[in-house]
Amino acid sequence: MVDPPNAAPPFFADGGPALYAWMRNARDNTPVMFDEASQTWKVYRYEDAHRVLSDWQVFSNDMCRIMPEHGFTRGNLSTMDPPEHKQLRGVIAQGFTPRALADLAPRIERIVGELLDAVEDRTEIDITRDLSYQLPLNVIAEVIGVPRGDRGVLYRTADAQLALTCENPADPDFVGGVQKAMGELQSYLGQELVPARRRDPQDDLVSKLATASLDDRSLDDEEVVNFTVLLLLAGHLTTMSLLGNMMLTLSEHPGQLAELRADRSLVPGAVEEVLRYRPPVPEGGRVTNVEVELAGATIPADRLVLVSLISANRDEREFPDPDRFDIHRPANPQLAFTTGIHYCLGAHLARLEAKIALNAVLDRYTDLTFTGMQWYESYSLCNPKRLTFEVRRP
Repeated sequence: MVDPPNAAPPFFADGGPALYAWMRNARDNTPVMFDEASQTWKVYRYEDAHRVLSDWQVFSNDMCRIMPEHGFTRGNLSTMDPPEHKQLRGVIAQGFTPRALADLAPRIERIVGELLDAVEDRTEIDITRDLSYQLPLNVIAEVIGVPRGDRGVLYRTADAQLALTCENPADPDFVGGVQKAMGELQSYLGQELVPARRRDPQDDLVSKLATASLDDRSLDDEEVVNFTVLLLLAGHLTTMSLLGNMMLTLSEHPGQLAELRADRSLVPGAVEEVLRYRPPVPEGGRVTNVEVELAGATIPADRLVLVSLISANRDEREFPDPDRFDIHRPANPQLAFTTGIHYCLGAHLARLEAKIALNAVLDRYTDLTFTGMQWYESYSLCNPKRLTFEVRRP
């Protein structure tokens, strides 16, 4: 029996089935609802989610005005609207062009190879620990320009971020925890890396930010640091979730995994279907600029709206047979990376890492037998904390 739609949704600890059933009920009965516990409006249908994520004039990305002060505002692209958003995004987009990603591909392949070499003597590997946690952190560190010897601070910040759990992103204790987790990273960037790149620019994104000009002014250190923190966290945690979810989901569908082994041209479609089936981030947040009606509900101005990316990606109104995983799905306008002007800047990099990692795993192991897993107890990520496989090599 499905809980009534006004009850709290179940946690993701079972991998999703209870939550998916709850969300189907919500889509049918309360597609837009006010959640008393978090004091936020929740959106569950694809059509409404697409509107919220696309219409920045009504649904603003500037959530700072209704959330507690967290010292992570200036230079944070994820809290900006046009025209500032367009200007700063244009600077960063230089690091994510097709040419830049093509140049990065051999480096990603090298990192994947090094990580798998490190566990070559094991008959059981933990995909999360041995691959999906480390790969995107090292890739985004190379894109940004963090030297290998300095990456310990990135690991400590990521570990602290992953330890945070909260249902309400506006909760002062949660905001304080986030700020504490980022403190060491901000200090390293502001006191060491950014000043070094101002003195001696390199071919990396921190150098591009440190030397950029917006409206005939340079970005100050706080702006450069905050945007770099955003890139590091988003570039690491989101892709980590994608990689873990990809390996878990394919292990649950051995027939389709066998198809991928036989025909690698199916890999891109498989990555897209994983993004739909198990999006790495559960929700996307916006703030209403004006009172607005959505699916029959009236949302006042200056209210936090949380779009369920999980629910939107399983909306039967948009996706036929949405609970079926299908790497051959012909049309897949999934919202895992949201949409509109705030579409994830690193989406193509995440896809590239997933494709390279999957091909490398299939090349190296002739068989992967699932042996166990544990989910992160987090409301901000949907991915395994531990995901183990017994592996067989040629």
